[in-house]
Amino acid sequence: MISAYCIDDVTIIRYGGYDSWNQPLAPTEIHVKGKVEYRTKLISSLKGESVVAGTAGAAMAAAIVRLPESIDADLGRDLNHEDILKFDGVEHAVLRIDKPKAFSNPIYEVYVA
Repeated sequence: MISAYCIDDVTIIRYGGYDSWNQPLAPTEIHVKGKVEYRTKLISSLKGESVVAGTAGAAMAAAIVRLPESIDADLGRDLNHEDILKFDGVEHAVLRIDKPKAFSNPIYEVYVA
């Protein structure tokens, strides 16, 4: 069911780790489809005014990315916090990964900054 909503192109930059000489291994890019939802929130400015943070046009907008759990087969392991998600031409760090209860089509809810 989630695959019907996965219309956004998302690139997962898979963390490669380090070799025996403690040199970083090359990361691998995996292209998948996901659902990107930008979130906004009200914060107080230095003047005490309420302003909107994280608009859809901002480069560092907070977003939730929903991905089908079938991406584990492409990654060769579970998605983790060392991976980077890239969409709309911007690389985003993974802040939190949730797996909501789903019986037939498990998904990842990935919170990025």
